[in-house]
Amino acid sequence: MHRLFYALILLFLSFSSYAAEVNNLYQATAPVTTQQQKERDALAPDLLKQVIIKLVGNENQVNNADIAPVLANATQLVERYEYIRNNIEAADLTQPDQLSLRLSFDKNAVNAVIRQLGLPRWGKVRPDVLVWLATDIDGQQSLQGLENIPQDVFKPLQQAADERGLPILMPLMDLQDQSALSFEDVWSGNDDAIKTASQRYGADIILVIKMTIHNDTTQIIWQSGTGETRQRWTSEGFISASINKGLGVLVDSLASEYAQHNQVSDTNKTLSVQIDEVNDYADFSRVMAYLNQIDSIDNIRVNNLGMNILDLDISYSGDMQVLQRLLSVGGLLSELTEPEGTITDKKYYRLTH
Repeated sequence: MHRLFYALILLFLSFSSYAAEVNNLYQATAPVTTQQQKERDALAPDLLKQVIIKLVGNENQVNNADIAPVLANATQLVERYEYIRNNIEAADLTQPDQLSLRLSFDKNAVNAVIRQLGLPRWGKVRPDVLVWLATDIDGQQSLQGLENIPQDVFKPLQQAADERGLPILMPLMDLQDQSALSFEDVWSGNDDAIKTASQRYGADIILVIKMTIHNDTTQIIWQSGTGETRQRWTSEGFISASINKGLGVLVDSLASEYAQHNQVSDTNKTLSVQIDEVNDYADFSRVMAYLNQIDSIDNIRVNNLGMNILDLDISYSGDMQVLQRLLSVGGLLSELTEPEGTITDKKYYRLTH
């Protein structure tokens, strides 16, 4: 089994962590033919732009910004470089020996650049996306899962998700999945069946992909969400280009909800939060570990912990509504309605067990 599949299995098994945390946001990779500095320096601007797009989330916003001076100094922001043999990293020695360069950029310097450009930044806590992928490949129809997805489909999908910093989950397609959902359900758009089959995975976003491949031409119908909240769009072309374009539409949309605008002149704000069902120190640790992952949170002050209730003051930068969306990622915290007669700005949540 390829290392990429192991990564997905580990992600599936880590549902108890509740939030998907993306850890390669400041890295980008490109194929190379040599290990010479000249080629490395030539690739640095393109790889830095990939990182900025991954951090901002919305590619159009980056393209419309004046980033040319930043890219011209890309080599100055490089923190580390390494060369990777792709077939060894993928544990697939049947593939040709292809070399890639991976550049890691200085986190603080890149964040400062994004802030100075007036662009939003999407942190490492991101909604995970469950992918139901139905394919019609030259007349062969299948609902793809973790074990059976063709590599010429999986690799472009995984690469596109990695380049945009989007955590994706492939279903196991074990007996439970097969009894809950069929190819026909996905292809015909049976939202009720899709939603029911998705519940075991606990993902934040349900993504339905209907992919038709014929004579090297790919046509894809995409759907994010189910029911009244669903959004649909299409892409076509060669498989990698079609996947890149379609997945980019989803990432651009999510970034508008989850990326924070932190201007240079911004001052920190405070949000008071009450969390119910915090029953012991283990629950308290889970909450604090989760909150400390959110990039826009600068400080957390514990005001009270008792009677299964945790009261916090959260110091943060950016927009409060975006912060509230981030607090709901992963389903660890469920937002509650304010108690009747409440006149404070405190927000109320319940810890999920």
